[in-house]
Amino acid sequence: METPPRNNLAKWTAALFVVLLVNTAYITAFASPTIFYMTNVLAHLVLGLGLAVAFGVLLARRPDLRAGIAPAAVLFGIALVAGLWLAVAGNVLAHRQILWAHIVAAGLGVIAIGVWLWQRSATGGGWARLRQAFVAAAVLLVALPGAMALWRKAHPDPNDHIVNPLVVPTSMQEEGGGPKSPFFPSSAKTNVGGIIKSEFFMDSQACGECHKDIYQQWNSSAHHFASFNDQFYRKSIEYMQSVVGTQPSKWCAGCHDHAVFFNGRFERPIKDQIDTPQARAGLACTSCHAITSVHSSMGNGDFTIEYPPLHELVSSKNPVVHTMDHFLTYLQPEPHRRTFMKPFMRGSAEFCAACHKVHLDVPVNSYRWARGFNDYDNWQASGVSGQ
Repeated sequence: METPPRNNLAKWTAALFVVLLVNTAYITAFASPTIFYMTNVLAHLVLGLGLAVAFGVLLARRPDLRAGIAPAAVLFGIALVAGLWLAVAGNVLAHRQILWAHIVAAGLGVIAIGVWLWQRSATGGGWARLRQAFVAAAVLLVALPGAMALWRKAHPDPNDHIVNPLVVPTSMQEEGGGPKSPFFPSSAKTNVGGIIKSEFFMDSQACGECHKDIYQQWNSSAHHFASFNDQFYRKSIEYMQSVVGTQPSKWCAGCHDHAVFFNGRFERPIKDQIDTPQARAGLACTSCHAITSVHSSMGNGDFTIEYPPLHELVSSKNPVVHTMDHFLTYLQPEPHRRTFMKPFMRGSAEFCAACHKVHLDVPVNSYRWARGFNDYDNWQASGVSGQ
C-alpha cells in the first residue's frame, strides 16, 4: 500500500495547492477593481511561492513521492519562473508570451499532478480524500472562469456601446439629470449623482508615471489648456457670468472645467477663484478615461463620469501604499484597464461627440434652441468617417 500524505508538511502542501487552485479560479473569473480582488492577486503570488518551497522540501524529505511526479514538477517550475518574471518585469503587453507560458505550464502541471494523484489514490486513505479535494478545486478552476465568460457574452454591459435614445429630448430640461441636477444645464452626470472631489481631476502626473509618452502628449495638448489656463476661454466665462450669472455657464463647464465643475465650485463666480489650481487644471486624463457611459451622440456633455472606489487609496502619497499600488497594477493590470479603458473609448467616434458637439437652448441663451459648434456631425458626413 502507498503511504498517504500523513505528516504536517504533506498536509500543508496539499492544502496550499487546493487553495491556490481556488484562488486562481477567482482572479481569472473576476478582474474587479476592489480591495478584495487585489488582495487575492497578491495572495496568488504568496501562495505560489509558499507552495514552491513546501513542494520542494516535501520531495526532498519524501523520496517515495517522487516517482511519476517529475513532469508535474518541471511544469510547475516553468510556471514559477514565468510568474516571478511577471512579478518583477510587469504583466504588460510586451510580456504577454511570458504570461501565456505561465498559464500553459501551470495548466499542464495541474493535469500532470491530477494523473499522479489518481494513480496514488487507488490505495485509498488520505490519497483518496486529497483526490476529491483536488477534483473539486480543478473543476472550479475551469467552470468559474468559463461560466463568467459565457455570462458576460450573454449579458454584455449596455454601457459598452453608445446608442441614441428612441425618443429625443424636446428641451434642455429633459437632458442629463434635468433642472434638479447640480450640473444643469450641462447634461453631464456623476455615478454618485452629486459632486466629486476636485483632486480626482488634478493628478494627471500620476498617470504619467506609467504612461510617460501619453502624458507628455497630453501636457501640451488643447485638452490640458481647455479651462481657465486658456485666456480666451477665461474671458468668455467671466463675461458670461457677469451678464447672466453662474448657472448658464455650467453648460460650458461640463466639458471644459471638470476640476472646478464637478466639485460644486461653479456655484461661485470664477473670477473669485481664477488663480486656484482647480481653475487652471484643464481637462485631466480622468476627464475622459473616468467616463463610464455616453448616453447619445447629441453632445452637450451627455455622459456619466465615475469616481472609482479605490481612487483615494491608489492616489495616496504614502510611499508604502503608492509602491504597493504600482506593484499590483503591474502584476495584474486588468482591473485598471477595465476602469479606465471602456470599449467605446477605442472603437466609437460617438465618444468624442459627447463634448465635440453642442447646442444651446433657453437655460443658456434665454432665447431658443440653436446649434453650436459641431465637429462630430461634420466628421460623420465626411468621406473619412466611412459612415
